[in-house]
Amino acid sequence: MLAAVLAGFFLLGYDQRTDDTAIEVGLILGLSLALALVAPRRWFAIGLGVALPIAAASAINGRVDVGAVVLVIAMIGASVGWMLRRGSLFATKLSD
Repeated sequence: MLAAVLAGFFLLGYDQRTDDTAIEVGLILGLSLALALVAPRRWFAIGLGVALPIAAASAINGRVDVGAVVLVIAMIGASVGWMLRRGSLFATKLSD
């Protein structure tokens, strides 16, 4: 969970320094997916931890729509990571 919040603050700093939206979307997806692969039981908290710093800063600046999009992207990444990990665990149980 701490890694997710730290990743969120890293992404917030990246967001404030650049306007490259495509790379930022990729980073949000990739980091939330990777962290959910590591801790699949906490996928929901990971998605929130990655997205909340950017969403909060966007809401403070009056851009609630950007915050909502970031939350959706992070939750998609975390849920895909959870599904991939769950699928691989299920596959290994079947092969045993």
